[in-house]
Amino acid sequence: MKIRIKSKTKKGRFIYGDFLKNKNANITVIFLSGFSGSKEFPLFKRASNIFLKNGFNVVRLNFCSDSGDSYKKNNVLKLEEMSFLVYTTELKNIIDIFNKKCSKIALVGHSFGAIISIMFLNKYRKYLKNTELVLWDPSLLPWKKKLLDQEFDHSSGFYHRKGGNELLNKTFYEECATTNIIKIFHSLNKKAYVIAAKNSADKDALRYDFKPMIIKNTNHFFDGEKAQKELFGKTVSFLKNLTW
Repeated sequence: MKIRIKSKTKKGRFIYGDFLKNKNANITVIFLSGFSGSKEFPLFKRASNIFLKNGFNVVRLNFCSDSGDSYKKNNVLKLEEMSFLVYTTELKNIIDIFNKKCSKIALVGHSFGAIISIMFLNKYRKYLKNTELVLWDPSLLPWKKKLLDQEFDHSSGFYHRKGGNELLNKTFYEECATTNIIKIFHSLNKKAYVIAAKNSADKDALRYDFKPMIIKNTNHFFDGEKAQKELFGKTVSFLKNLTW
C-alpha cells in the first residue's frame, strides 16, 4: 500500500512510502537508509518481502528526495532542508501513525540510517521500551571537519559534495562534524543488534557492539545473494526471539 504522510516540519510537504501489512504481525519494521531514507534502496526492497513473509509489517519511506533518488515528487522534503531536528520529528510522526496499527517497532538503520535511529531514540526516550534497534553497517559521527572541508564546497552558502549530489545546509553540516554518536548511543543504555560487512564498517561497528555480527565476501550494500540471505536471516531471527 502506498502511503503519503504530511510533513510535521515543512508546510505543504509530504513523506512518501510503502506499507506492507501482515495481518498477524505484532512488530512493524521501519527501514531507514542513508541521507534520503529512500524507499527505492534495493537492499530494503529485497528485504521487504522476506520480512513480510516472516510475520512483520514493513514500512519503507522517503525522508527526502535528492538528485540521486529515482522516486521523484515535487512536494517532498529536500536534502538541503534536513537536520537532525527534521529527521527525528518526522520519524516520530511516522512511528506514532504506525503505533496505532502495531505497538512494537523495530528500526532497521543502514549506514546513516543507523544514526537517524539513534538520534530519534535520544530525543524521544519514551519510545525506548517498545522500539528495537538493528544497525546494518552503521556510520559513525563526528566526521572529521578537515576531511569534510576537503570533500564539500560551500561557496554557494550550502555544502555541496564535490563530484556528488549531496547538498547540505550549514546546520546539518555542523551537526555531522560535532555529534558524538557513540556517546549518545551508549547513553541510551540499550543494546542494538549490529551487523557489519567485512572490510566496510566492521571496525566502526565495534564501537557500537564489542561483538557485532560480521558478514564476509560482501560490501557496504550487502551485495550478493549469500550475504543478503545471511543478513535477512540473522535479523529476522533476532526480532522473532525478542522478549519485549
